[in-house]
Amino acid sequence: MLNTLDALIKQGINVVLVTAFPHYPKGVIPKEYRHKIISIEKWRTIKVIRVPVIPLPHRTSIERFLNYISFSCFALLTIPFLGPIDITWAFSQKLFSFIPGFAQKIVKKSFLVIDMADIWPEALVNTGNIRSNGFLFKIISCVMRIIYSLSDRVITLNEAMKKLIVDSTNVSPSKISIMTNIVDVKLFRPIDIPRKKEFRDKFIIMYSGNFGPNYDFQTLLKAALELKSKAIDVLFIIRGYGEMEAFISRFIKEEGLMNVLLDNQLLERDDLILYLNKADTFVLPMKKCPYPDASFSIKLLDYLSCGKPIICCAEGYLSTFVSEHRAGISIEPGDHEALSKVVLNLKQDQKTRNEISRNARRLAEDNFSYKTLENEIVQLVVPRVNSDA
Repeated sequence: MLNTLDALIKQGINVVLVTAFPHYPKGVIPKEYRHKIISIEKWRTIKVIRVPVIPLPHRTSIERFLNYISFSCFALLTIPFLGPIDITWAFSQKLFSFIPGFAQKIVKKSFLVIDMADIWPEALVNTGNIRSNGFLFKIISCVMRIIYSLSDRVITLNEAMKKLIVDSTNVSPSKISIMTNIVDVKLFRPIDIPRKKEFRDKFIIMYSGNFGPNYDFQTLLKAALELKSKAIDVLFIIRGYGEMEAFISRFIKEEGLMNVLLDNQLLERDDLILYLNKADTFVLPMKKCPYPDASFSIKLLDYLSCGKPIICCAEGYLSTFVSEHRAGISIEPGDHEALSKVVLNLKQDQKTRNEISRNARRLAEDNFSYKTLENEIVQLVVPRVNSDA
């Protein structure tokens, strides 16, 4: 989102940001925000209006739901402080950001853009929260059709996600725009750093990001179990935090996986970039699911930008995308034997690793850089602002 804000500012657009008090990921709100209802700040040229959320950690679906819905309700209180608005851009906070977004559309007569980074309710089926033939699926589908009809523009991340929206809701394709997520390729880049002694002779397979239920850590850990005795110099690093951490920790302990390092430290950006560069290859272990195109794993962009091969355990757009650009190797999700085999092949074939690494970096620079976003902002937002000026 910060990159989008930068692109808007660069085009001379006046931006007001409504967001929550700092709380992620542990649900701890800093002292200076406690007992406040609204905080108005300045960040660069942006007016930032912060509101409370229920102070819960992002561990379970219920905690996240309460967090999201509390923000959306408190955000309604900011409308008197916003001033005139040409465009209301409701960033995807699941679908709940539509609540204050639609209120602004009514009160401020603004053009409402809904930014969908996950397609509901299909994404909820993938995480196991609802069933595709259940009552909740039907209710949420109905709600989404209303949201799309009341919005002036819908944004999503790629053509596969756009097609899913059109097919499931009959929204006109002309109402949906593609705006890719991007990565700062100047910061997230290949860095040759000396390894600590304990990593020096290891071939490192890394997962870094959220320990969410849509990722298949069981298959990843089973591959590590298979390689425990076959390749003692292979190390799996699983770094991040989230609701699957207890499962990962328990599996490692029960199976005695000395070749898996679980790291839940929260890193600053610069430290994260250095950490990612420890990897010889990254792994993206998506679960086998009914709607593989309902989401797009944003961590893929960090992986690409760091210029390392990616083992993509996925179906649908993700799998095709990585394979077609030769930025990694795609395998069927849930196949731990195939995963362990690909790890060994990459370990033994440095020439292929180097070729894939170059492709990955080039893909990040050509398709997910700041310039891409800037062009999309110019096409989508600037004409609308100028027409209302």
